[in-house]
Amino acid sequence: MTDRAAQADAPLTGYGALWVVEPRKLRFDVIVSPPHAHAGIGRVLFETVLADATSAGAATLQARALATDEEALGFLARRQFVETMRMRGFVLSLSTIDTQGIAAKAVAPPRVSIGDVMSADCADDGFWRRLAELHEAAREGWPDPDPGGIRTPIEPDGLRSMLMPSAGMPVAFAVASCDGRFVGYSLLRRRPTPGEVQFGATAVRPGYRRQGIAMALRIRCLAAARRAGYVIARSASGSDGLIRINAKLGFRETYCEVRLVRDLSATRAPV
Repeated sequence: MTDRAAQADAPLTGYGALWVVEPRKLRFDVIVSPPHAHAGIGRVLFETVLADATSAGAATLQARALATDEEALGFLARRQFVETMRMRGFVLSLSTIDTQGIAAKAVAPPRVSIGDVMSADCADDGFWRRLAELHEAAREGWPDPDPGGIRTPIEPDGLRSMLMPSAGMPVAFAVASCDGRFVGYSLLRRRPTPGEVQFGATAVRPGYRRQGIAMALRIRCLAAARRAGYVIARSASGSDGLIRINAKLGFRETYCEVRLVRDLSATRAPV
């Protein structure tokens, strides 16, 4: 067997990955196979990723680890990573929804109407311009895993690709309007697992928050998913408001992911 063939057949012990989130803001993964942990592989991979990020001119480097993974969090803390936010995952069995009860809660405030997004809307560039303007306005107050620096506004085509990454309509897509202006939206899309859906996004303009709009939008989407025969709904959020809504709807928390950032202008050496 040649050295090249032997190398190809060797088991993978770990990998590192680096990619751009926003200009000068990079994120990385370093994964080491459990049988090869504590052998220095993670340190070498991280140093390689860090050198590449520095060479690329990154201002910050973002990492993510489960809140239960004390070893990974310790590894990152020793390398000057600081927690910026926590993203929590939730699951809900749609069979537990009280259809009549949640329908009573899905009431928009006066002058705000909620309607379903149709395929004709999704084919309309003007719809996506209006939705992107709403989405950008709603970013105010959202937790940011990598705060500071230049924030790139989302473009209509980028939002369309984010919300509808595959062909076909989402399972549920609802928009709230007031005086002809979009003030909120929510979307549920299919997951690869049969019978499951996932919230792709829920957004409400700052001036229209705390009026029950997000609750009404999510309830409308969940009811549509149940009518379509889906049995499990999932959600992931770092927003305190959406976390409270999930709790009221009966979602159960399944994980908590810590997001951390290192300022690459820091000069302290890793411990």
